Amino acid sequence: MARFHWILGFTPRNGHPPIHRVNHCILSAQNQRTAVSRNSNTTHVYMDTLDNNCPADHHSVQRRRGATLHLLPILTMRIASIIFYCSIFWIHPLLSQSHSGTDTTHVKIGPQDSSVICLPCNALQESPKLKIALQKLHTVWLNNHSLINSEQPKSKYPPVRSAPGGTGRQNPAGVESADTLFTIIQIGDSHIQGDYFSGEIRKQLQGFYGNAGQGILFPYALAKSYGPRGTVAKPVGIWTGIKTMTGGLKAPLGVIGYGTTTLSAASSLSIEFNDKFNEPQFQKINIWHSADSQSYSPTLSNPFQWTGSQFYPSGWGISSYQTTAPTNQFQLTLSKISTSQNHFGFYGFELVPNRRRGITYHHCGVVGAQFTHLIDKAPWTIEQLQHLKPDIIIFSFGTNEAYNGKLDTLAYTQQVRAFLHKLSVACPQTAIILTTAPDTRNRNRIPPMQRAVNNQLKTIIAREKLTVYDLNAAMGGWGSLHTWYKNQLTISDKLHFNAAGYALQGQLFTLSLMQAYNKVNFRDTLDITELSNTVHTSMKALVRDFNAQTMGDSLRFDSTVDANSTTRLPATATLSNPNSKDSVNRIPATGSNRRANPPARIPSLGNEKIHVVKTGENLYRIGQIYHVSHEAIAKRNHLKNPTAIRPGQKLVIPKS
Repeated sequence: MARFHWILGFTPRNGHPPIHRVNHCILSAQNQRTAVSRNSNTTHVYMDTLDNNCPADHHSVQRRRGATLHLLPILTMRIASIIFYCSIFWIHPLLSQSHSGTDTTHVKIGPQDSSVICLPCNALQESPKLKIALQKLHTVWLNNHSLINSEQPKSKYPPVRSAPGGTGRQNPAGVESADTLFTIIQIGDSHIQGDYFSGEIRKQLQGFYGNAGQGILFPYALAKSYGPRGTVAKPVGIWTGIKTMTGGLKAPLGVIGYGTTTLSAASSLSIEFNDKFNEPQFQKINIWHSADSQSYSPTLSNPFQWTGSQFYPSGWGISSYQTTAPTNQFQLTLSKISTSQNHFGFYGFELVPNRRRGITYHHCGVVGAQFTHLIDKAPWTIEQLQHLKPDIIIFSFGTNEAYNGKLDTLAYTQQVRAFLHKLSVACPQTAIILTTAPDTRNRNRIPPMQRAVNNQLKTIIAREKLTVYDLNAAMGGWGSLHTWYKNQLTISDKLHFNAAGYALQGQLFTLSLMQAYNKVNFRDTLDITELSNTVHTSMKALVRDFNAQTMGDSLRFDSTVDANSTTRLPATATLSNPNSKDSVNRIPATGSNRRANPPARIPSLGNEKIHVVKTGENLYRIGQIYHVSHEAIAKRNHLKNPTAIRPGQKLVIPKS
C-alpha cells in the first residue's frame, strides 16, 4: 500500500497516509454515508471522521487508519495513464521497426491514378538543419542584394553580415566569405545530368540571391554521353571514359560520377564553350584530377597561370589557374616528372566567377544511375563534398530503381541509410534533401517498384531526420505522367521530360524552397508572387478528371477507380474544362463527377484506422502521419474532390 501511495504522489506517515492532510473529498459527507450504507461488505472502510462541510471537488476523501477506498478513483486513472504511455514507448517503436524493416520487394501494389495535381503536397518537410541553412541564405541575401539590383554600382560591395552562429568577419571586396556564398549540390540520375531540372532551380535561385557559378562540370562526350550544352571537347591521344555505370570499374570516382583516363603523357584535352553555354567567358578555373604519386602533373597552356593546388591522400586533387583576360576555352596538357608516373585521370572543372557571391549550384547526374551506384563506385564522394562545403545537398534518385523488379528494398534502405549517416557525420552543418522519383512510364512500361522505392526513401528520411521533397506527389502522384505527356511536357519515351516539363518541375521545387525560406525568415520575406503565379497557371492545365477518356496507349493496367462503383476505368489523360474558374487544387464540379447523394459511411475494417480531420490538415499531411499515400486515402473514402475535406470529418485510413 505504501508503494501505491508513492505512485499516487502521497507521502505516508508511519506506513499510512495522513488522516486530515487535505480538507477535500470526492463526494459530500451525506453521499458518502449513503454509498457506504448501501454496501454490506464495507466492514473495513472507516469514514467516521467525515466532515459535513466538505465540498465535493474530486480530491481525496478524508479517512483514517489504512483505508484505501479513497485511492481507487485516482489509482484507476494513474494505471490507465501508465498503460497508455507504456503502449507508446514500447509498442510504437516495434511497429515502426517492423514497418521500416519490411522487405517490400515481393509486395504487389496495385496501380491507381490520383485525381488532381496536389499543390498542397508541394512543400518541403522541415528539418532543423534546413532551418539553419535557410537562415544563412537570408544573411547571404542581405550581403548580396545590392549586387543583384542592376541600379546599384557593380563594383561596390555591401557590408558583410554574419550568418547565425557565424564569425562575423569582414572581408575585402572580391574575397569570398562564408556569409556571402551559399552552395547547393544536386546529385542524381539522367534527370539531373541533362541540367534542365537543376538548371531551372539554379536560374530561379540565382535570380533571388546572386550568381556564384554553375559549380563542377564534366564534358560528358568524353564518356560517350551528352552535355553540358555548349561544351565542345577535343581529346588528343587515347582517353577512356568511365562512369559509375561502367561494368568492372576499378578506377575510383567522385561526386561528379564521371571521368576519363589516359596512360600517355602525350595526351591532351581542349575544351571550348560556344554561345549555347551559360556565360562562356571566364578567367578562373579549377581542374579536378588524379593526384596520387603515379599520376602525371596537369598544366594549362597559355595564357593561364597556375595559382595553387590542393591534393588529398586518397588520390585526387584540384589545381587552380587564372588568366588576365576573359576567354572561352582552355587546353590541358600533361607532364611526366618522375619515372613512376604512368597515368592521369580527369574528373571535371569549375569555372569560377570573379565575384563569387550568391549561390553556387552544382549538378552531378549519371544516366541510368541508382543511389547504390554512387555509394559503391564513387568512393571519393564524401571527401569531395567535404571540400565543397555545401549548405544543402539534394539527392534525386529513384527512377532507375523503380524499374528494377529485382530490387531488394531492405538491403537498399540499409545501404542508403548508412551512406547518409556517414555523410551527416562528415558534413554536420549540411541540410540534406531527398526527392522522390517522378511518375514515369518508360516506353509504356509501368515501373513496378516506384511506390516501394518512394516509400523507402521516405522511411530513410524519417529515420535520419532529413528533409523530403515529394516530387511524385507534386506532379500529381501515380498516373500523373499521362497528363504531362498529353500536355507535351515529356519526350516520346515517357521516361524523360522535355525542357518545358523539367522547367515546371524546377519551378515547383523552387517555389517550395522559397516558401520554406519565407516561413523561416518571416520577418523579412521575399516576394515570390510571380513565381507562384507561374506555377499555378502551369499546373492548372494539369488538373485531371476521374472520368476522363483513355489516352490510347498500352497502359491497360494503369487505371483509376470510379468513385460510384468498383469497376476499373482506363488511365486518365484528358484535361478538365479549361474554362472552369475552380482553383488548381479543385476538380471542376461537372455533371460527370458531382455526387447526387452524399457518400455512405465507410466502416473501418481489419487494421484500418479512423482519422478525424483537424483544422489545417490535408490528405497529403494525413498520409504522412500514417505512411499512406493521399491517393490511397482518397480512394478508400470515395472522395471525388480530395481537397474538399473539412475539420471534424472522419476518414478511414487504409493499411499501409
